[in-house]
Amino acid sequence: RLADAKFFFEEDRKVPLEVRVEDLQGVVFHTLLGTSYEKVMRLRALAGGIASLLNPAIKEKVLRVATLAKADLTTQMVGEFPELQGIMGREYALLAGEDRRVAQGIYEHYLPTSATGDLPEGSEGAIVSIADKMDSIAGFFGVNLIPTGTADPYALRRQALGIINIILDKGYPLRLDALIDKSLLTLSKKLKRPAPEVKADILAFFQSRLENQ
Repeated sequence: RLADAKFFFEEDRKVPLEVRVEDLQGVVFHTLLGTSYEKVMRLRALAGGIASLLNPAIKEKVLRVATLAKADLTTQMVGEFPELQGIMGREYALLAGEDRRVAQGIYEHYLPTSATGDLPEGSEGAIVSIADKMDSIAGFFGVNLIPTGTADPYALRRQALGIINIILDKGYPLRLDALIDKSLLTLSKKLKRPAPEVKADILAFFQSRLENQ
């Protein structure tokens, strides 16, 4: 396994993360929500908007994190060891000379990975994490894949709680309804029901998570 990993690591380094972004067009995020490349484009739009509102000075770094966030999904290392997604993205970014905050943001955008897990420390990772999670929640609600009872195959409850905890931890002055509107706008061609109806369901979903918290 270690010999395989060493081989994958050396092979992966021959193709920079930036080049791998295009390869995400061949990676399906979900059959109803398109490819991981489409998700990255939505991430850029949503994260860029959040950065403009909260801290325009870091917008370029936030956009860079959003662009490279999913690129390691096309690496042989993550293909063999899926639990290393984000971790390998960070390491390959550092080796390629990316800004350290960008590299760390690639890793941190997956945080928190559990209800009580570590939160992103950097603003870049925190903003892209909010955007990533909101895109998933809005997308799955928009195509009627909503958690029911104990069934939550896409971990949407954990992701909603993650957004809440990041916003509270960072003290971000973000309006949830505005975030949802922006996310649904980027998903407009994927939605299976009216956006206002989806938005109402998402707001109720977040309210329930916040009450539990």
